Amino acid sequence: MSDRAVIGLIIFGIMIALVMIGMPIYISVISCSLAGLYILGGWNMVSTQLTTGMLSMSASYNYAVIPLFILVGSLAELTGIAEGAFTAVKAWLGRLRGGLLYTVVGANALFGACSGVSMASTVVFAKIAKPELDKYGYDEKLTLGCICASSSLSVLIPPSIGILTLCLLTDISIGNALLCGFSGGLLMVLILFITIFIISRIQPKKIPYVSDEDRVITWKDRIKSLKLLVPILAVFMLVVGGSYLGWFPATVGGGIASIAILIYALAIRTPVRKIFEALRESAQTFCSIFLIIVGGLLFSRFVALSGLASGLVNVIAASKLPPYLVFLLIVLFYVICGCVMNCMTIIIITVPLVFPLLMGLGFNSFAICIILVFLAELGSNSPPFGLTVFTVANVLRIPTSKIFRGVTPFLLIYLICILLIGAFPDALLWLPRLLGARV
Repeated sequence: MSDRAVIGLIIFGIMIALVMIGMPIYISVISCSLAGLYILGGWNMVSTQLTTGMLSMSASYNYAVIPLFILVGSLAELTGIAEGAFTAVKAWLGRLRGGLLYTVVGANALFGACSGVSMASTVVFAKIAKPELDKYGYDEKLTLGCICASSSLSVLIPPSIGILTLCLLTDISIGNALLCGFSGGLLMVLILFITIFIISRIQPKKIPYVSDEDRVITWKDRIKSLKLLVPILAVFMLVVGGSYLGWFPATVGGGIASIAILIYALAIRTPVRKIFEALRESAQTFCSIFLIIVGGLLFSRFVALSGLASGLVNVIAASKLPPYLVFLLIVLFYVICGCVMNCMTIIIITVPLVFPLLMGLGFNSFAICIILVFLAELGSNSPPFGLTVFTVANVLRIPTSKIFRGVTPFLLIYLICILLIGAFPDALLWLPRLLGARV
C-alpha cells in the first residue's frame, strides 16, 4: 500500500473516532477530508475543493430529489395514509393466526412506498399497532420486535432516502437501484412472514388464536378496504412506474409524488397550517442531511486522490483472501458501526471506501447498494444506541432492554438474508432485469 493510501486509512480511522466520541457528523467528515487533502496537496488543493469543488458537488439538479421525497414522507404521515394501510391489510390478513403481526409487516412495506425513511414508520406503527396487539394478547417482546424490524423495510421500498443518497455518492442509476430495493423489500417481507409463521408453530403461546367474532369479515368489507390503499399505490406507481414508462426521469419522481400527495392532502381537507408545518420540517430535515452529503462527496474525492480504495483492493488481492470472506468482514464492520452510528452516518462515512472495494472484488454494484443501505439501517435496531429502539421506547414509555430482546431474533434473520444475498445477488436483480434494465 502506498504512503498516500496509508494517509487515507489513518484519516478514515480518525474520522470514525471523532464520530464515536460525539463530534457532529458533518464537522467530522469535512474537517478530516480537508486535513487529508492538505496533507496530500497543500493549501492549493484545499482551496480548490472549498471553492470550485464544493460548488460542482452541490450544484446538482439530482439533489432536489431528496427533499421532495422527505416531503412525501411528511405529508404521508400527516394525511393518515399509514392508518389506512394498516386497516386495509388487517381486513385481509387479520383473521389468520398471527394476522396482526402480518398486518404490521405488510402495512410497513406499503407505507414505505411513501415515507422513504424508517423513523416515520416506527413512530406511526408504534402508536397504531401496539394497542391492537396488546388487546388480542400478543407477546409484548415479539410485538415490539416486529414493529421495529418491519420499520426497516422503508429503506428498501422506493422511495428510499438511503438508496437515493448512496446513488448520489456513487453515481449509479437511481431508477435501477430503486427497483432492486423494491425486489429486496419484497424478499424481506416474505422472510418476515415465514418467521412469524414459524414462531406461531414453535411458540404458540406468544401468538393467540383469533376469536370467532374476529374471524367474521365479509368479502365485501375486504374489497371496500382496498380503497384505502389507493393513495399509496398511486404514489408508488408515479415514482417507479412513471420513470420506467418514460414519462419522466427517476430524479423527477420526487416532485411528481410530492405534488400528487399534496393534492390528496388538500382533497381530504388537511389544515393548511399543518401542510406548511410539514414543508418546514422537510426543509429542516434536508438541511441537516445536505451538509453531511456534501461532506461525504468531499471525502469521496479524498479517497480517490489518496488511492485508498485501490490500495486496499491490491492488499486483499495480494493476501489472496476469497472475495466472499472480505464481504463477511465488511458485514461485521457494518454491524459494529451500527452499534454506535445511525444509518445516514454509516452510509456517508463508509460508502466512499467500501463501495469501490467491493466493486473491485467483482460484486454487482446494485446488489452492493441495497446490501450496504440495509446493513446501515440495521444499526438503528442494534444495541446499545439503536435509534429506532429508543424512538419506540420514548413513544410507548417502555424500557429499551425489553425492545432489544424482542428485535434481536429479527436482526439475526436479516443478517442471514444479507449473507445469502451477497452470495446470490440475483435475488435482488430479477425485477430490473425482468423490465429490461441492464444491472
